[in-house]
Amino acid sequence: MKKITVVGAGGTGHTVAADLSMRGFDVRLCDSEVYRGILDRTAADGGIRITGMMENGFAKIGLITTDTAAALKDSDLVICCTIANRDEEVAEMIAPHLRNDSVVLLSAGSAGSLIYRRVFDRYGLANTLVGETCGNMFSCRLLTERSEVFTGSVYTPKNVATVPSTDVGRLVRAFEGVYELNPADSILETAFNSPNLMGHLVLCTLNAGAIENAKEPYYVFRQGICRSTINLIDAVWQEKRAVMERLSLPCSPSPSGKYRKFMEPNEHQFDAFKALAGPDKLTNRYITEDTPMLVCLFLSVARALDISTPLFESLVNIISAVNQTPYYKEGRTLENLGAAEVKGSDILKFFKNPREFL
Repeated sequence: MKKITVVGAGGTGHTVAADLSMRGFDVRLCDSEVYRGILDRTAADGGIRITGMMENGFAKIGLITTDTAAALKDSDLVICCTIANRDEEVAEMIAPHLRNDSVVLLSAGSAGSLIYRRVFDRYGLANTLVGETCGNMFSCRLLTERSEVFTGSVYTPKNVATVPSTDVGRLVRAFEGVYELNPADSILETAFNSPNLMGHLVLCTLNAGAIENAKEPYYVFRQGICRSTINLIDAVWQEKRAVMERLSLPCSPSPSGKYRKFMEPNEHQFDAFKALAGPDKLTNRYITEDTPMLVCLFLSVARALDISTPLFESLVNIISAVNQTPYYKEGRTLENLGAAEVKGSDILKFFKNPREFL
């Protein structure tokens, strides 16, 4: 039986831990002291209840703790389900307790594998595998008052990339029998094809008034999708496609087709997904994570390629003004990654193996 450590006390961490436990794996769930309250409640409840799209049931978790060393002891696989803003913090938290042959997977990494790789190399963990999925492993919400996760999707095979990119085959094999993963070219492919690149920022920006004035829980995927948001999504996707073509990377289809199905009254396959509540404010992670960590990375790559992306530029400028936060200045950009001088074809090389640029 594989021993799997899940790092992250949020909805995805709880869902992954519960899913793995219900499938017979030895699971440990951990996070930092900041999240002790949530973890203590889950431990007191004896585990995690799953509702929604996934198989419903109650999952007992072998260890729920803020003791990272204990959670990682003899672990075969590590799955990090924390927001991208915490990448360096979490990498520093787990690195002292990893082996040099550990395997680490990030859920919806937003190119965070680059950050983890740098930290692991500083700790002498050059042979530790680190990679990330394209998009989140599950769409879900954590109901912390009763240690329950509501799931809006089941697991579907994810594209995955590693740093360096040549490690991807080993990581895919390490997860055989756990989660089906498909090798991708680089972490730019998995990051930029994530649905979070466009959907969250567009929907939240165009529905700002409805979100901030809502008297009851707001459901952006039920109430926030309309002809206007679909039109903007399609136009933004055209800018994304131009960047992906320049990078010679595959481009996932526009989400507009899926969004149109959301609007169909007789289309029920997405009912659980549309029942995912939120966001309840414009400082939700849909903005504070995805904009600086993912959208601004995309924008910096587009600029370095000399490709005009006026809609992405405008969206970042607007939400930065709305939240009075300089997201590009503070974000995960080529400049802030120490790659301001990397241009053209070297951009993809940098994200495939940043060690070559030291």
